[in-house]
Amino acid sequence: MRNLGHRLGASGTKLENTIQGLHDSLKIVSDSKFRYWEFDVRESADGTLFVFHDDDIRLKGKRIETRLLEMEEIISAGEEIDIIIPTLEQVISELEQREEPVMIEIKELISDKCRVEIIDLVAGRKSWKLMATPERFDRSFPAQGRARWREMAGRKDVKLVRVGRHRAQLFRFSDYALGRLYLYPKWLFGL
Repeated sequence: MRNLGHRLGASGTKLENTIQGLHDSLKIVSDSKFRYWEFDVRESADGTLFVFHDDDIRLKGKRIETRLLEMEEIISAGEEIDIIIPTLEQVISELEQREEPVMIEIKELISDKCRVEIIDLVAGRKSWKLMATPERFDRSFPAQGRARWREMAGRKDVKLVRVGRHRAQLFRFSDYALGRLYLYPKWLFGL
């Protein structure tokens, strides 16, 4: 069943992952197909966490990876396609007073500063989780140094689960051969 809260309730539209899309979709929360708010987070070249799905964006007629752009350039690129690309803080400000569960999909984290920031922003919010695909988890939390992030997330009771298997905690399963066998194959996606 499709979750109506996917990409802040505006999945498949120009307004996906935007605050305007979230505001436009607030009426769907009572629908039986709404399960949780979900949105994608990335880090800009200047270390700002922002909400956007795609790996790249068109800026001045060229497709450029978002990780190579500073936040000011990302905002300009959004303006070129008539959307306002929000920071993670702006989205959290909109959702923090709501009671519905929240799933933040990590697309790309580059710096330790942003790893700490995202864990801290989710800490203490009982129905909020982080999620990632195994591949994006490996890039955002490289094996070298992962123990630090596992310990911090555990201490702050922050769950980081696999996309499609929300009971599979990535920090816990990624350290063991059997866990990796469970996490990584795409043929197990629905289990």
